[in-house]
Amino acid sequence: MSWRAGALLSLMVAVGGVVAVVMRRSEAESAAAYVDPVLVLIASAAIAPMAISLLRQGLRELMEAAPPAELRATIEAAAAAAASEYDLPDPIVRATRLGRRLYVEVDFLVQPGVWRVEDEDRVRRFVVDRLESSDYQLWATVELSTDPTLIED
Repeated sequence: MSWRAGALLSLMVAVGGVVAVVMRRSEAESAAAYVDPVLVLIASAAIAPMAISLLRQGLRELMEAAPPAELRATIEAAAAAAASEYDLPDPIVRATRLGRRLYVEVDFLVQPGVWRVEDEDRVRRFVVDRLESSDYQLWATVELSTDPTLIED
């Protein structure tokens, strides 16, 4: 979107320059002094909708911080695949997207004494490998816990 704003401003400066040159060579030379202020007003009015749109999008993102449905489905599929691959229960998945950053938390409630840290690392790598191909900077936490109070929603 910013390239459009830049292109529009460049076009307006070029048009304004041509108008000013033409006015200086004609009988409207005294009005040529107003070309720059009028150009600034027109450019501001033209760019304002784009700026407002970007502001709205940013505020929506901060308020919701939820990844788009397609990305959410990818995250849930990666977590479900890990559950299937490692014979784990259904995962609890939480995800937040802020700008280009994607924060993912996948929790599994497991039986005591069955899982080691190395096993948890394999599950984490499995999930992360499936999500790293996205266009986002990934911050992933995959946790195996025997205490349901630590992973509750």
